[in-house]
Amino acid sequence: MDGLDFITDASLRKTVGDSIEYTYLLFEESKRRTDNKLYQEETCRVIVLYVVSIIEAILLFFYKKGGYQIPHIDYKYVEILPEKYTHMEASGDRVVVAIQKRGNKEEFQIGLKSLADFLESQKLISKRAASEILAINNLRNTFHLSKPRGKIACGVRQVERALKLLVYIIERSPKGLLKKATKLRNS
Repeated sequence: MDGLDFITDASLRKTVGDSIEYTYLLFEESKRRTDNKLYQEETCRVIVLYVVSIIEAILLFFYKKGGYQIPHIDYKYVEILPEKYTHMEASGDRVVVAIQKRGNKEEFQIGLKSLADFLESQKLISKRAASEILAINNLRNTFHLSKPRGKIACGVRQVERALKLLVYIIERSPKGLLKKATKLRNS
């Protein structure tokens, strides 16, 4: 797919391209099927899920390509102290002792929120872009089947918002991220 040449991983580029094409086909079909509101709403949910996944894949690609690391603190060998040990600001809670290990998040530990926050903190994406990414991600996170759907609308307007964000990421991120990443590494 044109416009995705910045993704140098051929397999990822094909997956992203196929996903964008599928998303477009779903969107066009959902606009035609106005006779069935449930079909249209559920299709819009699937589209938002896909769009957020595509954005996440693109941002993770830049993260990995840039060799970035998100710091992570882990606690090992946690031991609970006897109840006689207390903390004056947390009475009733147990006091523990542990070893604090500093490291970096593994790829499987990186969610879209931590990725967007990190890229914004490194000035690789704008605050506005990070906010939009997180807003669409929050919408995606409300789609769990166990959550009531009455108050969570997902329609053409939300899909168009997600698609505009995807286009923004595809059009601006390659140049901006690569240029900023090179500039940061050289300074």
